[in-house]
Amino acid sequence: LDRLETSTAKFFSQSMDFKRQFSTGNNKSGYKANQEEKYGATVFKTDNPREQEGDLREIYSVVYPLDYSENAQGPEYFQSALNEYIEKLQPVELALSNIFSAALSLAKGIYLPLAYFHEADGGTTGFMRALRYPAMPSEYDDANRLLPHSDFGTLTILYSTEKGLEEIRDGKWVEVPMSKEKGELHVTIGEVYSMWSNELFAHNIHRVSKRAVKDRISFAYFLSQGELDAGKASWGIVPMCAKDEQPKFPRTSAAMHLDKYIASMIKGESVFE
Repeated sequence: LDRLETSTAKFFSQSMDFKRQFSTGNNKSGYKANQEEKYGATVFKTDNPREQEGDLREIYSVVYPLDYSENAQGPEYFQSALNEYIEKLQPVELALSNIFSAALSLAKGIYLPLAYFHEADGGTTGFMRALRYPAMPSEYDDANRLLPHSDFGTLTILYSTEKGLEEIRDGKWVEVPMSKEKGELHVTIGEVYSMWSNELFAHNIHRVSKRAVKDRISFAYFLSQGELDAGKASWGIVPMCAKDEQPKFPRTSAAMHLDKYIASMIKGESVFE
């Protein structure tokens, strides 16, 4: 983790011309400059003109599996550390999906194999984003670094030792404590797990606040980001319901929900309204 942090800080400290070498022209992989992406302002309507300009962050993205053809290949000192971290998250993802399968089975009073969620999710891509939230001029002091949103996939695994992430808990924004101890991860539930559990698992609304540490670096690994091979697309699963419980959502998969999420995002709607 020390190598991951130092190599990422080194990469983001390079000149813009250097970093632009690793831009791919898409949102899946490679480098994007500060305010180049407008994800936050697309999913959350804001009256703050500074927040409308774009997300206040630099991004370097990698798709898993790592041999994905459209992945950029950054400088070796940085790419190798990031790839190693992604590989080490794979058993973590399996353990988490098994825990959620067991918890859902127990709560609903139904039998589910331990690997149910992992296998239902088989064939989907993972998506790593190394993120730097840079120090900004004073006119941005009232602008959140990333606007409120929920993640559309199953789970997100976040690593950072710097403050700035906030979540809505009991109707209030609460700062997520970030431990300085190496290896502590924060897990966020995405919309697909909410749908598959018939909202037993609540997806999480979160943001990176204006109080974020300046030049904050974090690593977000998003699970279930769509099918790697469209020819092997999953039909998904129906919501898991207890006896006499009615499903609130149709059968869906991560890939199917991604399409609906993007369409709803463009219209300013939500599948949960």
